[in-house]
This record gives sequence, structure tokens and C-alpha cells, in this order.
Amino acid sequence: MGRLRNARESVLKASRAYYAHRAYYEDLLAQRQRRSVETTKRELNFLEHAFRTDATRPIKEVLDVACGNGPHIIGLASRGYKCTGLDYTPERIQIAKDRAKHEGVSVKLLQGDATRLKYENEFDAVLALYILFLLPNDDDVLKCLSQIHRALRKGGILVCNIGNPFYAGKHWFSLQTIYKGLKVDEDRAPGIRITEIVRLRDFDPLHGVAWWDETNIIEAPDGIHIFPDRGRLRLFTYWDILHYLQASGFKEIKCYTNWKIKPLQKRKAETLIFVARKD
Repeated sequence: MGRLRNARESVLKASRAYYAHRAYYEDLLAQRQRRSVETTKRELNFLEHAFRTDATRPIKEVLDVACGNGPHIIGLASRGYKCTGLDYTPERIQIAKDRAKHEGVSVKLLQGDATRLKYENEFDAVLALYILFLLPNDDDVLKCLSQIHRALRKGGILVCNIGNPFYAGKHWFSLQTIYKGLKVDEDRAPGIRITEIVRLRDFDPLHGVAWWDETNIIEAPDGIHIFPDRGRLRLFTYWDILHYLQASGFKEIKCYTNWKIKPLQKRKAETLIFVARKD
């Protein structure tokens, strides 16, 4: 039991350090990069579509259990929803607070653990975006989803997502990219450029877990910064998430791909988005 606890703490510590290093610069890039702004808008439009069509109650109060720098929760607040955001990394919560203040919207923002939610029948919708594959183990995934189920009011919905490991294109979640062992990407916007070098350190194909070394070279208005980190992610399939959702009490579950309000596109399924209702 001690080894499992230590492994969990090691994963959480690495994740927190990773996002703490990059929080300010990722937010700066996202706000200055037109592509990021358009991506967030498309995701917000999808969320509102899910609110209208998949919930059986009006969606007014929303919780985001891994809000990061706040793009979704602040975007929804600006569209009239009453929003609460939670994130494990204090630096990201502070950036979200600064962004909300700058944009003139009211959002309740808290530092916390997505596996230790204390809510019960308090929200009409809950978001768990870009987080499940970062949780350390099965118990944490089930704790997170079960506590989300408890936090929802009857007829409310959860929206969560994963990267599809069987996607045939260039994406870090794809097995094709992982087996290559090295990925170099560059993202830029006016005044900032981030070069990301990711080298696979280990891959366990039995358990679907990848560990990697990542170096970010950031050229920003305040100078050049180099952040070396280690990361870990779990590769989930459609069937894995379906199982977790059902085990957590959800029965009405839909799956969409790539934030599009269309039937599943099998060959182009880079991202799988699940919408699960509490009945």
C-alpha cells in the first residue's frame, strides 16, 4: 500500500511541477494565438450543444474539475452560466483569477484535488477535460467520476474527454507517435515561441502507460526559459472510459469525436468526448 501511495504522490508532484512551470507562458500563447482562441470557441459551442441536447434539466451551474488557466469555465461564465473552477496547480488558478478579472466575469476558483470533491447535488453540469489520462491509477479515475456523479443534480451531465491512442495522425496520444520515441513541436504567436522536445523514456504496452522526458524552450517577452520535466500519461480506449462511467453510476452515455456535433468519424477520431447523464 505504501508503494502505491508513494507512486501516486510522485505522479502528482511531477504533474504539478510541469504545469506550474508552463502556466504563465501557455496562457500568454493561448491568448495571442488565433488558432487557440478558435479552438476554445469551438469547444464552448460543443459544450452548449451538449447542455441543450443531452441534459434533461436546464444547465445553469457548472463545475470544471480541472479548469487549468480557465478557458472553458471563464468562457461559459461570459455566456451567462454560474461557474466554479477547480485545479490542482495553484499557479494555474491564479492565472485563471487574473484572466477572469481582466475579462470582467465572475467565477469561483479554487485549488483542489479532482479525486476529493465534497459536492452533492450542487451542479447541473460538470467538466472533466484533459485530466483523466493524467490521474495516477484506476482508483483515482473511479473516485473522480463517482464524486462527479454525486456532485451532479438529477438530469445533469458530465463532459469528459481522452486522446484516442488508435488515431492515425500525428498526436502524442497515438501509439504511432509513442513508438517513434521522439516528437518535436513548435508553437508561436506574436512575441512568444515555445519549442517542445519530447523523448519517450519508457512505455508499458501491457498497462498502457507512457513516461517521457520533455524540454520546453520558451522565448517570451521576459527572456528565454528552458524547462526540463518528466511526464506520464495513460492510454485509454473508448471501452475503458465507458466502463469507468458505468461503474460510477452513469447510464445514459454518448460519445462524440473532435468536438463536432456529428456522428462518430472512425478514421478521424483524434479526440473522444463523452457526455454522460445522471438519471
